[in-house]
Amino acid sequence: MKRLLSIAGGVLGLLALGALAVILAFTFGGLRADVKPASQAFQSPIETPTQPPYPPPATPIPPGPPAMPTVAPTPIPRCTFAARSAPAEPATPLETYHFSDPQVVLTHTGAVGIASWLPDSQHLFITQDIPNTNRNSIDIFNVRTGELITYAERVGNGGKPIWLPALRAIAYVTLVEEEHHEQRISYRPELWVSYGNSQQVERLALDALGLSLVAEPDGKHLWYFSRSDLNRLQQLNVETRTIQPAPLDLTSLRYLKPGLEWAMRDRSPTFRMVWQPDGSQIALYSQFWTFLLDTQTNQVCEFDLGEYISEAMDIPPWALETQWSPNGRYLAFITTGTLSVPFRRTELTILDMETGERRTLSPGLDIAPGRHYVTDMAWAPDSRYLAVLGTVRITETGSEKEGIFIVDVDQGEFHQILSNYDFGGGLWGSQLAWDPSGSQLAVNCPTPEEGRLCIILVRPKGAQEEQP
Repeated sequence: MKRLLSIAGGVLGLLALGALAVILAFTFGGLRADVKPASQAFQSPIETPTQPPYPPPATPIPPGPPAMPTVAPTPIPRCTFAARSAPAEPATPLETYHFSDPQVVLTHTGAVGIASWLPDSQHLFITQDIPNTNRNSIDIFNVRTGELITYAERVGNGGKPIWLPALRAIAYVTLVEEEHHEQRISYRPELWVSYGNSQQVERLALDALGLSLVAEPDGKHLWYFSRSDLNRLQQLNVETRTIQPAPLDLTSLRYLKPGLEWAMRDRSPTFRMVWQPDGSQIALYSQFWTFLLDTQTNQVCEFDLGEYISEAMDIPPWALETQWSPNGRYLAFITTGTLSVPFRRTELTILDMETGERRTLSPGLDIAPGRHYVTDMAWAPDSRYLAVLGTVRITETGSEKEGIFIVDVDQGEFHQILSNYDFGGGLWGSQLAWDPSGSQLAVNCPTPEEGRLCIILVRPKGAQEEQP
C-alpha cells in the first residue's frame, strides 16, 4: 500500500446577469472580479474583509440560461453501490507523522493562488494577482530554488489553469474585450495555451467557460462548456486542436424535482465536472443535480449529497467543489444547503464510491451559532487522509482565518494541526495542495500586507527535517 507521506517518494466578484450568474459565482477561484474596471478589481489588503462565505467571481455567462422543463422527463436512475467492500488496507496512523512549522517560500504584493503540484513534487503551479489590475500571472514556482517562470498573463479569473504534461504547456481561460459602448464593456472568454513564457501563446477556442475547464487524466483532451451551448460538453484534442461535441447532452438531465419547483424555475446553473483518475467516470455537479457519467457506456446515474432538512436548509445539499481521491474510491465535496449568498455554512462531505457510505463533517469552529465553513481540501497520495481548511475565526476587519485539519476518511475523524498558525486568504479552492510524494503541503499564509505561500513538511516522527 502506498504510504501516506513518503519523504523518499519525494466567492463576491462578477456583477450577475440574472440568477444564473449568481449560481455560477458560487464556485471557487478567487476574490477577483472578471469584468470590473481595474480601479475596482484589486482587493487590498490581501486578507480581504468580506462576509462569509466569500463567494468568488465567475467567468462571464450568456445572456440567458437554458430553459428549464415544465415537467420532469423519465427519471434519471439512481447510482447503485456494493453493499460492502473489501476491508481497507492498514494505514500508518496519523499520529506517527510530524507536520513542520510553515515555511514562507514566496511573498507577493497581491494574492497568490495555488493551482496544483507538478509530478516532480518540486514545482508548484500558481497564479499571482497583478496589483491594481484585473489581471494575474500564471507561473511555475520551484519551491526549493525559488525560481519563478511566468507562462502567461490573463484577464479575469477563469478558474484554475491546467498543466498539460505531454506538451509541457499550460491551458487557461482569459477574457478578451468583445464590445465597448459608452457605459458598458463586454468580454468573451477564450481558451489559450502557453508553452513556457507569455510570448509563446496560442488561442485554442474562442468561447470557453473557465470554471468548467478540465483535462482528461492523460492530458490529451480538454473538456469545457461554451457560452453558446451550456448543455453540450466540448472536447478539444490538444495535439490536433480539433474540437467536437461530446456525446452527452445535458438537456434531459435538467429535470424539475418535486418540491423544489419554486427554486428551480428561475435558476439553471452551469455544470462543473471532475474526472475519476483512471478516466472511467466523470462526476458532473451543479446546484440541483449531481450525476455520475460512465465514459465507456455514456450511462448516467444520479446521487444525493445529504439529507434535506427543511428547517435548516433552503434546498438539499449541493456541491461547490469536488475532488476524487487518487485511488478513485472516494469523492470529496464542499457542500452547502443554502440557496444563495451569504451561505449559512459549508461542510465536508465524503462519499465512498464502492459502498455508497456518506459522511458529512464540519472541521473548523462555529464563528456564529450554526455557522461554520470549509474553504478548501487536498487529498494525500494514499487516499486515506484529506487536508482541509476550515474557518476558525473572523478578524475585527472581517477577514477569515483558517486552520488546517487532517481528516481520516476511513474513520470519519479529523484533527487540527499547527493550531498556532493562521492560513487562508479568501481564495476558496486555490489555497491548499498536497504534493504527489506526500511529503509537502503547500498552503496560503497571507498577512494583511502581502500574499504569502508556505510549505509544510510532512515526515515520520524522528526523521530529519529538510528544507523545501
